[in-house]
Amino acid sequence: MTKARILLLATSTLLALIISACGGAETGASSAVLTEAANIYSQSLTQTAGAASPTAEATATEKPEKPTNTPEPTETPTVSGTPPTATLAPTQGPTSAAGGSASTGCLRANFEYETFPDGTQVKAEKLFTKLWRLKNVGSCPWNPSFSAVWVQGELFNADTSTLFTDVTIYPGEYAMIEVDMVAPSKTGNYKGYWMIRSDQGNLFGTGARGTEWFWVDIEVIPSQ
Repeated sequence: MTKARILLLATSTLLALIISACGGAETGASSAVLTEAANIYSQSLTQTAGAASPTAEATATEKPEKPTNTPEPTETPTVSGTPPTATLAPTQGPTSAAGGSASTGCLRANFEYETFPDGTQVKAEKLFTKLWRLKNVGSCPWNPSFSAVWVQGELFNADTSTLFTDVTIYPGEYAMIEVDMVAPSKTGNYKGYWMIRSDQGNLFGTGARGTEWFWVDIEVIPSQ
C-alpha cells in the first residue's frame, strides 16, 4: 500500500472517531466540533494530495540526430578511343664506306640480272662492261640525278660514281646500270661492291631493307 493511501485511511478513521465521540455524549454534535472535524479532514486531503507521487511528465522524445549526408562518389569519366600512335621516321640502314646510309621503304632495289656473273674469268688488263638490271621496288621514283657509286673492294679502274638514267624510273620499273671496268694486271679473284645514291645523298641497295650491296666478282687470268 502506498504512503498516500495509508495517510488517507488514517485521516478517515480519526474523523470517524471524533464524530463517534461527539455522538456518545450528545445526540447531535456541536457546531464547533463539526467545524474542527472539517478542518482536520480538509488538511488531511491537502496532505494526501501533496504526498501523492506527482505524475511523471512525459519524457520528451529525443529529436533524432540529423543523418549525416554521405557524399555520392564522383564518377570518373571513361576515356574512349585509342590514343593516337606516333608515326615513326623511316629506319636508316648501316653507314657504308662511301658515306651516307641506306633508307628503307621509299628507296629499295631488287636484283634482276647481270653480265659477267660471279666467278667469270676475265683476262688481265682487259676492258669489260659490267651491267646490273635492277627493279625499283620502293615507293619513291628514281630520277636522273640518281647514280651508281662504288662502296668498297676493287674499283677495276672505273669511275667511283656513274649516272645511270636520263628518265624517271617509277616504282615497279627497271634500271640498267652499266659501268666500264678494266681487269687488274695480276691474276686472282677480285670483288668490288656498289650501291645507288639518291639525289638527296642517301645510299640504298637490294634486300628486304634496301641495305645490301650489289657487286662485281671476277677471276683474272693471264692475258696469254
